[in-house]
Amino acid sequence: MISAPKIGVATGSFCKEIGPGLANLSEDNPIRLPAIFECAAHLMLLDAIVRTEADVEKWANAKNIEKEVAWNAYCSAAAVRFLKWSQTAETDNDKGTIPPLDILMVWHTYMLNTVAYRRYVKKFPGGRLGGKGINWRAVNERIGGDGQFTMSTEDKASIERLGLEPDLLSLLENGNLMNGDNAPISTPSSLEFDIVAAVLRQLRFARKMHTAQWLHSKFASEILKSAIDRYEMFITLIAERLGKPLAPTPDIDLVWHTHQLSAKCYGLYSAAKCNGAFIHHNDAVAEESIQESFTAAKTLFSERFGREYLVCYCNQCMGASGGLNGPVAHNIHGRASCSDIECCHYCRCTTCDDDDSENGVNSAGGCESWAQVGGVIA
Repeated sequence: MISAPKIGVATGSFCKEIGPGLANLSEDNPIRLPAIFECAAHLMLLDAIVRTEADVEKWANAKNIEKEVAWNAYCSAAAVRFLKWSQTAETDNDKGTIPPLDILMVWHTYMLNTVAYRRYVKKFPGGRLGGKGINWRAVNERIGGDGQFTMSTEDKASIERLGLEPDLLSLLENGNLMNGDNAPISTPSSLEFDIVAAVLRQLRFARKMHTAQWLHSKFASEILKSAIDRYEMFITLIAERLGKPLAPTPDIDLVWHTHQLSAKCYGLYSAAKCNGAFIHHNDAVAEESIQESFTAAKTLFSERFGREYLVCYCNQCMGASGGLNGPVAHNIHGRASCSDIECCHYCRCTTCDDDDSENGVNSAGGCESWAQVGGVIA
């Protein structure tokens, strides 16, 4: 059973700084790294997506429908809605609006599958995508303290002009997304890849980020600054070894995803770092390849920068390092990583250290101060 976020995503002193921080961002330099507050707004969006998954599961249970069937129906319908929204030219009345969360979720996933997304944008040059990305300021304004995504009046009017219902979940409740056999509608073939599978892959990452609760750490700003710095180093490794796949750590992956969701900035930055080349992101990679690429990245990172690739952001480890000086290197249990690449972080919080499992690692995921999370491959 997936639960809604336990802690409101817009509470705490750092979270109160996100809105003003986004408002003060300068657009003068498009060739730039993601900002701390953009990464924070991305975490808020991921929390909202996790909440939506819980809402869909709640509907499925009420209707006695298998969770997977219900979620596939939701994602397939969202993909259909994304096509109509994205292929329609933006009007002056649409300025400053953002689409419903289900469409944002599909758009978010599509941009993280860079080969397919760039092909799609070229196919529909008259649509509203182009070099645009997600408006993080608008996202922050629409996600409340309980993680609930609420559209503005202008947002609703914009989507209704396309003949679309603002709230996809209301269509679920009315039974409008299932055929007579309780089977999901099919994914549109014009997307040219399996959007439902792609959304599920990104949903796993969203769950891990939600569980980590970095926004609620007293070191939230330091965590995101560290992640951005480490992402810049990671991109440097890629630029120096074009064609060699490297897999990121979860914090680096968060920043990488955030960067890609500002498509124009990411494309310009990639070209500047890699002599005109575009750094593609692929999350549909075999486990064996992920392990190999992660090991390669870990070795190269240590050799190139003299720093550990795996770090821990729990309060105890951040406190031990003074917070501002960065996270504690995550080799404290004497192994480079645990046996599962998806649980490549250890935690030294009391819960994990008291666990009876090998190396003191709470592999059951019961730690509330740190989620053992893993990244995806470049």
